[in-house]
Amino acid sequence: NSFARPEPFLPEESKRATKDDDVFHFIAYIPFKGKVYELDGLKPGPLILGDVGKDDDWLTAVKPHIEKRIQSYGQEIRFNLMAIIKDQ
Repeated sequence: NSFARPEPFLPEESKRATKDDDVFHFIAYIPFKGKVYELDGLKPGPLILGDVGKDDDWLTAVKPHIEKRIQSYGQEIRFNLMAIIKDQ
């Protein structure tokens, strides 16, 4: 994919990703109608992570899920965290 590190020499056999391979992709976390969702392009649909009240900070609800995902990769350091916010 276009996010992979450039290699000066490509092997003659190229391996195709399978459903069990971890590939470069984006995961989004959003609050919607009182729930916090994980949107992962490698999964068939949204995953409900929990409930969030109208006046609650939904980031508090999603933080443990993000931390768990990052920790599952051990010493891997190729993570980006982006936020979409209202114009300030």
